[in-house]
Amino acid sequence: MSVLSERGKHINTVVSEDLIMKGSIKTRENSYHHEKNPTGCINLGPAQNKLMCDVLTKRLSQPDLMVWRDDLFHYYPDAGLLEFRQAIAEFLTDKANAAMPVDPDKVVVINGCGTVLESVAFALCNSGDAFITPTPYYGGAWQDFMRRANVNIHPVHLYSNKSENETRSFQLTIDKLEKGLEKANKKGLTIRGLFLMNPHNPQGEIYSREMIKDCLQFCHKHSLHIIFDEIYLTGGFVEGVQTTSILQFKPEDIPDPERTHFIWGFSKDFAMSGFRVGLYYGFGSEVKTVIQNQCRFTRFSANMHVVLANMLKDKDWIDNVYMATNQKRLRECYQFVSSKLTLAGIPFLETTCGLFLYADFRKFLKNQSFNSEIDLWNKLLDAGVHLSPSKAFRSDEPGWFRIVFSVPIDQLKIGMERISQVCKEIVTNKS
Repeated sequence: MSVLSERGKHINTVVSEDLIMKGSIKTRENSYHHEKNPTGCINLGPAQNKLMCDVLTKRLSQPDLMVWRDDLFHYYPDAGLLEFRQAIAEFLTDKANAAMPVDPDKVVVINGCGTVLESVAFALCNSGDAFITPTPYYGGAWQDFMRRANVNIHPVHLYSNKSENETRSFQLTIDKLEKGLEKANKKGLTIRGLFLMNPHNPQGEIYSREMIKDCLQFCHKHSLHIIFDEIYLTGGFVEGVQTTSILQFKPEDIPDPERTHFIWGFSKDFAMSGFRVGLYYGFGSEVKTVIQNQCRFTRFSANMHVVLANMLKDKDWIDNVYMATNQKRLRECYQFVSSKLTLAGIPFLETTCGLFLYADFRKFLKNQSFNSEIDLWNKLLDAGVHLSPSKAFRSDEPGWFRIVFSVPIDQLKIGMERISQVCKEIVTNKS
């Protein structure tokens, strides 16, 4: 007989479905090291930026960031230190090309965007309620909503085949959202909102301003919340590419500010996934207040507030050192991976933003099923490379894998060679 509560069992069940985590655990057990373990597994699964450790270490080690004050040893306001929220607001106003200055009083700083999503779920939903979102989607969101808040995601399945009048694979339309909402209602689900990642994970798509406007109107029509997860907001690596953002909309263009929510963090754009720093920005006050009231459980070190605030204030370093270097390295890694995939005859979705691309391995499956996809996933793991399969993104179309390219180029070369070798062996065995 288990000693666990039903809640404890629920948490374990949800965690057991996390394929990206399973792959990462297996990878850590046999992790690649160029000297100690050169045959170990290359981890191209989790969306982490591992290209900027040298630049960050140098800057964060400098005396102007290492500040100690008496107040940092004590409790701070639930929303976070004002100087940090002000620095964040100025940064987002600039980098998002915001229509209005971001208000620091509407910012709540939280220990990571996963916790932000969970806090939003507790604020907006009862246990058993759900959000809708287009699939494939970042599978971690389901974990964030479901583990403790018990809030589900109802999928609006998108497919790679283009319908008439569609210009790209996995294209989102309002008609698809309407049909997805109708299906959810017929199932008896209580849908509380639309969860939208922009830029998208795993497709790397930047939604158009028109699409964002249509989604706002769709949610207003149905009295739904809309959550914009913009964690890759400044992640464009092609010169001249400007991501879209809900922050670019004037107040009069947001039909329901109390139901409109923005999320961003330092994990992706600043390659600091280990720091656990995210934020919620509310266009209204009611939800922001309850998010802030949960911060008893979601705070992090006050010292880190000051370190990152001072870092953000160094605009010359941000623009001319960090972002310039990050964009260059991401661009070079993307070009390398895309060229290797093209050489191997593996189609993929082109992107200009983010840390990954979504590649089509369907022709290497025994049959078009998720069981065959997992077989290929395991073959790749056995060959020493971890990719994230489409099942991890709750897709309805097996055979697609996300490849994270934001890793050191020496590891990327080995990982791509191992992928190519597995695919060659499958083709040889079929013939």
